[in-house]
Amino acid sequence: MNRVPVIVATNHKGGVGKTTTTRILAQGLAAMPKYNKGKPILIIDLDPQCNTSKRWQLTQPTPEGEIIPVDHPSLLEGAEPGDDCSSSICDLWMGMIDPTAQNVEPIPYETSNKLIHVVPAHEPAMMSLIGIPVEKRPLVGKYMAAWLQTKLIADTYSYVIIDTAPSKTVLNEAAMTAATHCYIPFTPEPQPVDGIFSIVSYLYAHQNKRPHDRPMYMLGLLPNMVRNVTLHRDEMRKLEKSTAFSEMLMGVKLKNRVAYAMTDDPRIQPGEVTGMKGSDIQIEAKRFAKYIADKVEATWEGKQ
Repeated sequence: MNRVPVIVATNHKGGVGKTTTTRILAQGLAAMPKYNKGKPILIIDLDPQCNTSKRWQLTQPTPEGEIIPVDHPSLLEGAEPGDDCSSSICDLWMGMIDPTAQNVEPIPYETSNKLIHVVPAHEPAMMSLIGIPVEKRPLVGKYMAAWLQTKLIADTYSYVIIDTAPSKTVLNEAAMTAATHCYIPFTPEPQPVDGIFSIVSYLYAHQNKRPHDRPMYMLGLLPNMVRNVTLHRDEMRKLEKSTAFSEMLMGVKLKNRVAYAMTDDPRIQPGEVTGMKGSDIQIEAKRFAKYIADKVEATWEGKQ
C-alpha cells in the first residue's frame, strides 16, 4: 500500500522557527507541481499553543480563554444547537481523553490555498492528553501513525507536515512515531546551538526503536532567522567545523526577513509566501522546499 511522507519539524527549544518553517515548506511545496503532483499538502498542528491553527484563522477562544478550532463547514449541516461542530487532531484520541467519547478520524480544513489543508490543534484536549497515564502513552502515537498510513491519506495528499511543541510530551512522542522524515530548525545562537546535541540524540533514540519496515530519516539541521552578524557567523562556523554535526547542516538556510514575520500575522488573510514574484522570500522559500522534497524523494523512492 502506498504511504505519504510525514515530515516533522522538531526542536525542544522554542522560538527557533518550527511553525514558520512548516508553513513555508507547505507553501513552497504547494507552489511546485513537480513535487505535489496536484495533490494538497496536509499540515497538522501538534502544538497546544495553536500557532499554526491561528495562522490559518482556524481557532476561536472559549469563554474560559482556551483555544479551540472553529466549526468545520462539513459538520454544520443538520447540527443541533450546542453540538460540537469542530474537528482537530485530538479527535484521534477523544476516547482516551473522555470515556464517553469515541476516537474518530479528524476532518482537515481547507484554506485560502487550495493545495494546503490543515488539521488544527485543540488546547484543552491536548492539555488533558498530556496528563494520561504512562502506560497509555504509546497508543497516542500508534493511533496517529495508523491514520496517516491509511489509503485515504495516501490518495488525497502529497505530503504531511507536522508542527510540534517545544517540549518533551506525549504529543511529540506521537509525532516521532508517525514521522517518516524530520528536520531540526535552529537559530545560530549559543543556546539553540548548544541544544542541538540533545535533540539529535532524542531523534536517534527514536530511529533505533523503529521497525525496519517503517524507518525515520533525518533531513538535517536548518539554520533559520540567520543574520549577517558576528554572533551568527561564529555559531555557524562552530557547526561547520564540528565532526558530529557538519554533515547534518542543510545546504539551505532561511534568513531573518521581515516578510516572514508579516506573513505569520494571523490577523491578515493567509497569503502565498512564495507568490511574491521576484522577491528574495519567493526564491528562498522555494529553494528550501525543493531541498526538502529532493531529500525526501532520495530516501522515499521504493519505500512506499
